Amino acid sequence: MKNKGRLLLTVGFILAAAGHGLATEKSLDPAAETDEPSQSAQVALAADKDAPIQIIVSRKDQRLRVYRGREVIATSRVSTGKAGHTTPTGIFSILEKRRQHFSNLYDSAPMPYMQRLTWSGVALHESGSVPNYPASHGCVRLPRGFASKLYSMTERGAHVIIANREAEPELIENANLFQPQEVELANKLTELSLGAAEPVRGHGKLALLSDRPDEDPLAAKLSLRLNMLDQVKRGKAPIRVFITRQPRGNMVREVQVILNQLGFDAGEPDGLAGKATYAAVRAFIQSREGSIEARALPLKAVIDETLLSALYHAAGKGDIPTGHIYVRSNFKPLFDAPIMIKNPDIPLGAHLLTAIHSQTEADKLDWLAVNLTDRYNDTMQSRLGVTQDSEESGLVASVDVLDRIEIPQEVRAQIDMLVNSGSSITISDRGFSRETTPVGTDFIVLTKPELPASRPVQKVVEQKKPVKPKVVASNSAQASESQAPRKQGLFSMLINRGARLTEVRTR
Repeated sequence: MKNKGRLLLTVGFILAAAGHGLATEKSLDPAAETDEPSQSAQVALAADKDAPIQIIVSRKDQRLRVYRGREVIATSRVSTGKAGHTTPTGIFSILEKRRQHFSNLYDSAPMPYMQRLTWSGVALHESGSVPNYPASHGCVRLPRGFASKLYSMTERGAHVIIANREAEPELIENANLFQPQEVELANKLTELSLGAAEPVRGHGKLALLSDRPDEDPLAAKLSLRLNMLDQVKRGKAPIRVFITRQPRGNMVREVQVILNQLGFDAGEPDGLAGKATYAAVRAFIQSREGSIEARALPLKAVIDETLLSALYHAAGKGDIPTGHIYVRSNFKPLFDAPIMIKNPDIPLGAHLLTAIHSQTEADKLDWLAVNLTDRYNDTMQSRLGVTQDSEESGLVASVDVLDRIEIPQEVRAQIDMLVNSGSSITISDRGFSRETTPVGTDFIVLTKPELPASRPVQKVVEQKKPVKPKVVASNSAQASESQAPRKQGLFSMLINRGARLTEVRTR
């Protein structure tokens, strides 16, 4: 019996160690649930009261947990969306808070202590009906009492994760994670990292660039960017960083931007291939005639990846970027830039990484990661250019993904200048969803934790055409009578009519 107990204990330690490194989305132990913070959570709360709050909802267990850093400070039962109105899984943030709110979709139903997650109608709110099973129209219902308590704990921008199963943040370390640094950005930023912009008169921090003339377009761009970053840093609001695959839908605009940078006038970069764009493409191809590059890689006046690759190398940018990074603050875009993702055919998965003050080093950030299950069907794999084993769980370790991401130094310097406790990094293959509006949201990412069930193949049974019954007549006269009524003359019709009248009168 003792040996059996030791064996079970050993297996438990092995499973715990394996889960710690990867699967942060897992089953919840109901026996371990309480509705009040544990003593260790109260100690952690006192130690780091400024750590960001993070809410994690488990659809499978119908439970909600509130984390401050790594510690649970509150829990509650919830009721998510029923069949046909399933609550979406993914990464959200609180966009709006109202103590009294009425539904715009369902007959002005009351939604006290509403905390909005999407502008299309998903929210956390109080309800008088919170059964232990999905019952809502897509929102996350909260019990009375707890809804008001949660409302008082949160602020706009707090992250909310809706997972298929229970998930929890894990402490991770990686050299690619951002850390606060004071750098001289004026010496790092270049025109390539600033993107296209209209030449305007510089102002403000242009004094840092006194060696440049007032009307220099690059100086103006640098001035505006430095002013913007300085304002964001002074505001101390946490920034939101989003990393995804490079969208290829804007290839025309990429071509236009690089052609303009190389001195070939492609017109305003609008993503529309017109006469000016193709004239610039032909001029670029003509400029390569007789060169080694032209012999190694001949080009046609067609906007495709071959042309884009040649433009990137001509501009000294190297290979075509496989990823893109976006930065927001206070629900507004700051800047974005192309990056490289190594081994792009391997899925990235879905991750939320959140920065907190380090408990061991001053002026340093610790990072917490939550990994979510995300499964891709064949169509999605083809669109993303990835291969995902249908037998895999759909979980990817955050540290493995971070090792594959290469961010240009000038882009990293800008983020390091702004990053602080509460800042976050979201990573997803899918890109941000349509719920991410140009202004008014953080990056909203939806996940698919399960693949749709395959439809049973229905056998097609070939049906035989019905056989018309044959008409068998004893003689030709009978056959003609059965097939068509006999024609009547006027005299016969009068006689038959008189007979019918006589019959009626005698009844």
